[in-house]
Amino acid sequence: MILFMRVEAQELLPLIPTLLAVADTEHVTEASHILGIPQPTVSRQIARASKVLGVEIVERHGRGISLTPAGRILIPYLQRVAVDLEAGLDAMSEHDARARGHISISFQNTLGEDLVPALVKQFRTDHPAVTFGLDQGARARCLDGLDDGRSDVAFVALSNEHTDSNSFQLYEERLVLVVPSDHRLAMRRSVNLSDTADENYVAMGHGFGMRSICDELWAEAGFTPTIAFEGQDIHTIRGFVGAGLGISILPRLRGHGPESVEIRIDNQTARRRIGMVWSQRTAASQVAAFRAMVVRIGRSLVVR
Repeated sequence: MILFMRVEAQELLPLIPTLLAVADTEHVTEASHILGIPQPTVSRQIARASKVLGVEIVERHGRGISLTPAGRILIPYLQRVAVDLEAGLDAMSEHDARARGHISISFQNTLGEDLVPALVKQFRTDHPAVTFGLDQGARARCLDGLDDGRSDVAFVALSNEHTDSNSFQLYEERLVLVVPSDHRLAMRRSVNLSDTADENYVAMGHGFGMRSICDELWAEAGFTPTIAFEGQDIHTIRGFVGAGLGISILPRLRGHGPESVEIRIDNQTARRRIGMVWSQRTAASQVAAFRAMVVRIGRSLVVR
């Protein structure tokens, strides 16, 4: 700590830029131009350094100067101080960039209830000055925002295009068939989707991740369903099912009401993988720190 530095070292600290400039140029006038201070000031600071150290640091040769043997010994140490200080400033700037800045997140609607808030809350524990921009909507909208740079990361249902190089899976959830409580299938423990070929479905609209998954499941079951209603929110879809307006394929819902019943789907592919996706653009430091946190502890924050 500076309180325990030798008096000579404390007095020499403000003179380091001048001594380094003089050593580099071996000329007082050129050193004054580099430092942006008057030539007499440079001369006075050199004299002051010599007085502090009790030994001459430079010697004159006509219009120029050169380091004395004592000066040649000292200068490398002063250069090291300057390099270490620059490194410290760089580290501080990097920390400040992580501590501040802005992160844009896009996410599918259902992930805004618990997953995204939990991750943002955890990150702000260590980065309270970071601000967040939140954009929620259909899966296609989230991925488009990532592609065009509006979002730094996206939390969506993962597909085969998402690999370890551009995504991180947080969890996987089973999908269930949701039917009205008085439906003919309501007492079933499990169901094959082919048994629902003649039913009216309530489904998410095209562009939503759940619709893409449902389209694949219906195709595997060998039929094209009758879509009675299309919506943009899973809770709305479930409400329509509870009102007896159709059936649907949805993620399990903790604490769903008595109006509807969840039935296990026999098809093992009736699942969706939820995770974080990022682009190949170079990430700002605060974005990289957020991504690293999600990979490190994100799975432990998921309540399932």
